Amino acid sequence: MDDGLENDCLILNITSYNGIWQGDNPFTETLPLFIKQLAVMLIVTRSLYHLFKPLHQPRIVSDILGGILLGPSALGKTTYFADLFPTRSVVTVETLGYMALVLHMFLVGLELDLTAIGRISKKAVAVTVTGLFLPFIAGSGFFYLLREILDHEGNQYYQHECGFLWAASLAVTSFPSIGQILSDLKLLSSEIGRMAMPIALISDLGSWILVVILIPICSNPMHAPYVITTTLAYVLASYYSFRPFLAWIVDYTTENKNYSDYYLCFTLVGVVLNAFVTDVTGTHPIVGAFIFGLIVPDDLALVLMDRFTYFISGIMMPVFFVIAGLRVDIFKITKWSLIFIVVIVLFAVKIISFLPISAVTNINTKDSFALGLLMSTKGVWAILIVLIGLDNKVLRDGDYAVTIIAILLMNSVIAPTIAAIYKRTKIFVKSNSRTIQEAKSEAELRVLVCIHSCCNVPGIVKLLGATHDSRRNHMTVFTLHLVELPGRPATMLIVHDSHSTRFEDSANDGHDYNSSETDQIVTSFTEFESKTRNVRIQSLTAVSPFMAMHGDICSLAEDKHVAFIILPFHKRATKEGSLRETISSFRNINQNVLLNAPCSVGVFIDRGLEEAKVSDPDDGIHDIAMLFLGGADDCEALAYAWRMSRKPGVSLTVIRLLENDGVDSSNTNESDEDYINKFKLQTAEEELIQYEEKTLNDGEQLIITLKEMENKFELFIVGRRDGVDSPITTDLYDRVECPELGVIGDLLAISDSATSSVLVVKKYVDAINNQVIEDLVGTQGSSMDRTAMYFGSRRIATATDNRLWLYSDSNEQPTATTVQDVDGHDDHGGENDP
Repeated sequence: MDDGLENDCLILNITSYNGIWQGDNPFTETLPLFIKQLAVMLIVTRSLYHLFKPLHQPRIVSDILGGILLGPSALGKTTYFADLFPTRSVVTVETLGYMALVLHMFLVGLELDLTAIGRISKKAVAVTVTGLFLPFIAGSGFFYLLREILDHEGNQYYQHECGFLWAASLAVTSFPSIGQILSDLKLLSSEIGRMAMPIALISDLGSWILVVILIPICSNPMHAPYVITTTLAYVLASYYSFRPFLAWIVDYTTENKNYSDYYLCFTLVGVVLNAFVTDVTGTHPIVGAFIFGLIVPDDLALVLMDRFTYFISGIMMPVFFVIAGLRVDIFKITKWSLIFIVVIVLFAVKIISFLPISAVTNINTKDSFALGLLMSTKGVWAILIVLIGLDNKVLRDGDYAVTIIAILLMNSVIAPTIAAIYKRTKIFVKSNSRTIQEAKSEAELRVLVCIHSCCNVPGIVKLLGATHDSRRNHMTVFTLHLVELPGRPATMLIVHDSHSTRFEDSANDGHDYNSSETDQIVTSFTEFESKTRNVRIQSLTAVSPFMAMHGDICSLAEDKHVAFIILPFHKRATKEGSLRETISSFRNINQNVLLNAPCSVGVFIDRGLEEAKVSDPDDGIHDIAMLFLGGADDCEALAYAWRMSRKPGVSLTVIRLLENDGVDSSNTNESDEDYINKFKLQTAEEELIQYEEKTLNDGEQLIITLKEMENKFELFIVGRRDGVDSPITTDLYDRVECPELGVIGDLLAISDSATSSVLVVKKYVDAINNQVIEDLVGTQGSSMDRTAMYFGSRRIATATDNRLWLYSDSNEQPTATTVQDVDGHDDHGGENDP
């Protein structure tokens, strides 16, 4: 061909040399070959994925690279792989790949809720518009600047359509890929995650608009206006006419929302029909599949996602990306430097488009840079655009190879760079805002309360009412309703007020949540706020997968500087007195919060307090018992109980458990003795506060003691005693059903005859992890000196006794005025900091 393109001629009326229409059985050749091809593709891509996973590489990198390795650029040159992927089998493999693409876009439509887009903040919309259209304009200019280099034969092969493709490749962003990167790096519920996801979502919608416009322009520019008009009419008719009709059919034919397999078959037929309609109109089959997914009722959509997501995303979609890699022939690349030019321009335009945002918003330069990197992530859209260009002869084979390799290099760099930027570099010191014990009784108390359902509200309101003495101090309560978003790793944070609901730095990956239950929870806490002096309530809702929900809780606690997190226990009390498990995933959330919380945590087992009147905070807890055995957790639990005792009408009994010689020698230390003596001294004149000591021989006596007093109090407060051993509790570890409660907390919780509620407290400990210090800065000296931090040869900090001493000058005299981050930021410590 004089234009430099190579064509292969295929007989269109058969799919193999020995097809059924030629008198032979296709199972003898086509099907076995296809199965071998599919097996090889999955084995290669999965192996590469696990190989590159420690390097934070996304799945798309391993899939495209696998296709390049199997194609004419590498193994395809060998006889075996040339026979494994012959030209005649391309139609079969590509059919599966494009079918996977259609089904993937159907899933994207299922997961998207357009009503939530209208609630995204104007700031996110403005940022998205800048980050989408500026790269598009720059991409067009970039194309015309390089036109002479690309069109080296001077035959004007590269027309305006090619410029549109270059611009679209620069502009489009992959929302699913960004969500996966943030999820893998545990940044989904961080500040950068909450900023990036809504921006990526709107960018994805902008990518849809670009594709709908670009496909008809590249295919047939003369008929493009008719195609676009027809597609727009189809979209409007589907959403406003067929959508309510489909919802009525589903509601009319189902009982109790039990969807049979017939609905799955009906759905697949609907996907194919809608894809066929948009293909006939001249757009692309993916448009029809996406619109059909968008109009499927939410309840049915959740079932479909549960059934189809893994098969489509894990098995079928890699085939599509492998096909994109198979069509890459690096030997057709004439200018290798062009790859690096494309990569640099792609990164530079995106990053530059986001850097000015820091000047007009409260986003710092580091986050703006990271946003630019994340928005450079390419996925299905970029691959599809260049494939369309190749199929319509807008791009040559060499240009296609340059673009695909550039996309591959970009995606391989982004995740490791983001991981390096947001590596845990901050070193925290002991702060008054992180524990109850060190906070002043008159200071404001900031509490984060997690809510599973309306059933948790009455008991927690009573607990908060007993915690707050409105005469002496202020209390700020952040209520966080936890709502599961199944199927995808995105998160949505909703901030409520008494009049409206709005999104703040939110991200949405799909369907709406049960707003009626949320409204009831918000109303209950608003009523509590109105009837209690010096209490401020801020209600929020976290909509995210259970696997990422602990990140939302910990990030919010960090952002709001709370001192205490209250988590409902994953089991609820029944009328018979036993505890019944509600959703097992809530237990995993509690365990992860206990491990990662930036402050003290309390797990609340509610027995009967939910029957109290929620609107009256004084009609609640009056008799409290605190069991003290020793350790940091017990001291924090005593501090919380002591704070509750200041509430008028609340009586507190502190029961110290000792070994039979009168001294708990294994756990008693100077700090425990000092704190318990301080408590006894300052409460000696309080009539409603009593102090008792009980001597125990072993664990069996502990069980008997707990049994005797289990119903004498409304609430037991105990420490979790994480990592603290005692002869009294050692023999009972094997009986513990819920280790997150500790031995004593578990014994109080599992009793079927108990009617008392339990609060298990874990204190936040500001211990400096030696391995983290070594990773951040480096250590010198022997193992005894591993808590000393060095910058070069100069010691900058030493960690001893949970304290961090900083050295600011050459004479190595420690100072305690500031705490410096490794990344250069300063955090000022509290007055009790070292």
